[in-house]
Amino acid sequence: MNRKIIQLLYKKEMLDVLRDKKTVLMMLIVPLVLYPLIFVLGLTMMANISTSMSTQTYRIAVQEDTDEELLRLFQKKRKDEYSFKIVAVSEPFVSLKNEEIDAYLSREDNEYRIWYLSSVTNSQYASSYMNNVLREYKEQLVKKELAAAGLNVEQTLSPITVAYQDMASSEETAGNLLGTVLPFMLVVSLLMGTMYPAIDTTAGERERGTLETLLTLPIKNSELIFSKFLTVATIGIASAVLNILSMGFVGVYMYRMTGRVSGRTGDIALSKFAPALLIGVLCVLAFAVFISAVSMCVTAFAKTYKEANNYITPLMLVVMFASFIGFIPNVELTRNMALIPVANICLLIRDLLAFKYSAGIIAIVLVSNVAYGLFAVMFLSRIYNSEAILFGDGSTGVQIFERRTNMKPGGVPTTGDAWFVIAITALLMIYLGGSLELSYGFYGILGTQLCILSVPVLIALYTKKDLKKTFSLRPCGARYYPAALLMVMGAILLGIVLYVIVSFILPESTETADASLEVLKGHGLPAALFVVAVTPAVCEEFLFRGYMFSAMKQRYTPWVAILITSATFGVFHMSPARFFGTAFLGACNCYLVYKSESIIPGMLMHVFNNALSVLVMYRPDLVTKVLPVLAKDTLSPADTCFCLVVGGLLVFVAVLLCREGTNQLIREKKE
Repeated sequence: MNRKIIQLLYKKEMLDVLRDKKTVLMMLIVPLVLYPLIFVLGLTMMANISTSMSTQTYRIAVQEDTDEELLRLFQKKRKDEYSFKIVAVSEPFVSLKNEEIDAYLSREDNEYRIWYLSSVTNSQYASSYMNNVLREYKEQLVKKELAAAGLNVEQTLSPITVAYQDMASSEETAGNLLGTVLPFMLVVSLLMGTMYPAIDTTAGERERGTLETLLTLPIKNSELIFSKFLTVATIGIASAVLNILSMGFVGVYMYRMTGRVSGRTGDIALSKFAPALLIGVLCVLAFAVFISAVSMCVTAFAKTYKEANNYITPLMLVVMFASFIGFIPNVELTRNMALIPVANICLLIRDLLAFKYSAGIIAIVLVSNVAYGLFAVMFLSRIYNSEAILFGDGSTGVQIFERRTNMKPGGVPTTGDAWFVIAITALLMIYLGGSLELSYGFYGILGTQLCILSVPVLIALYTKKDLKKTFSLRPCGARYYPAALLMVMGAILLGIVLYVIVSFILPESTETADASLEVLKGHGLPAALFVVAVTPAVCEEFLFRGYMFSAMKQRYTPWVAILITSATFGVFHMSPARFFGTAFLGACNCYLVYKSESIIPGMLMHVFNNALSVLVMYRPDLVTKVLPVLAKDTLSPADTCFCLVVGGLLVFVAVLLCREGTNQLIREKKE
């Protein structure tokens, strides 16, 4: 890449972005003015409200036979504190419901009961203050009883005293306070800072019609992409730094105000935060690389500014949700957690502000964020190298939102429709599927699978797609059936190896995976085979190797389509321990569908795989005779090598069978 060209393009992109007053507003005004105002005004309002509620007069009603001493305590004047006005009412519960009184006190034997409305603020505060009075009354009664018994009241009630001594320094206390809020605000502000320039440099330029002009210049696509990427990252980092300074000043202000109220006014030595600040800056730079590239990847698919805003909203929600991890107590930044984007940066900043340093963890977080960012930049370069995406013909859009009268019959779904179907199905699995399994247990699995089948089929019918092409509903040559058997056996053995590796790295994830078949207990083998083996084989194959794979294959090369479909299949099963094994099995199924142009061999593979899991539970003796390695709880190195070698050979032979020819019927049809 030519450095001078990149400098010129970078200058051009920065000028274009900074001309947009929205970007300047989000980058300067919001962090420097709005955040301090929000916190200071918020704290002031909360203090005023608290003062108002603690000095207010509350209307209460008490039972007629209430003790005179207790009544005097309620009528007692408290200096600069709450007070009560005892109201006489004939129907206290009706008056309470109508908010004519704030609370009502009843008594039955020695039990006092406070009636209040949790939906009314005054009623909540009144009940709380009434409880304080009742505690004071209780203490008086106890003291009278102890004095009547001739005991020393103070010594009996307070035989010991308790004192607190905080060993944390002022810096550690302030760091703990900042470490809870600052990572979330930093991540969100960095996303907000990159969002607008990312939209402007991609969809905005496309909407203005200047992208075509840029692409005709004697510059490389890599130079164009890198300059745009540098622009977005620069704006994002500048916004994040301003937010850090703003939030830091607000945090120090909050700490000092809290210290004055509590009596602790220790000075904060800002120099002690220097190491955390230096490492934090590196973390921000690394995260900026990642989030800038991801934002650009998302907005690059949009044709208009409005469409880009719609695309980036889900990304913003996901990032915000992941950044909430900093508020969760006792979540530690382990080596595995350090690989999770967004979460790793939030936990690392929280630890740095708490003066917890680990060179290995810091290196993992930095390297992983840079690596994710580079992968995103590589993906972005593929987008800008694809005229079909930049100047698309609509084959990636979501056609289901178009008018049905405008839809042409035939063809296969778009990639947009495929992702829409996956998203809808995932939501049904989470909400409706979980409800069905909780309500109906074993047979709820059947309802869940029917949901998985119904979504792609109904949407394919609605969008007038060719069902045979969409779901690969064709016969295939006889050679693909033994190939399917060999491939599924090999995939199972290789899946065991992958499971062993993941179990070693993430041992805690295997507990959920091992408990996934507990729902089968108490049901016969035929019913279990039908519900757990046959039904998912049909429904999930229709969704993934049918609807999704046909859409991806239309847009991408076969191997990229296989990779995307199989990875989505692995994620869909929501089991970290079995992700790689499930994804590999899905890739084998996709390969068979691609070679045979029929979904049937993949269904048979799926049936065999699930049926084997059922047989392990119902007939372990039979499985042990055929494949003893499946019945073992732990595998020795020799067993692992056996699975690796034999599984690899079986898959290799299956691939050879598939490569010997294509589906005879389809070849004859093409000829």
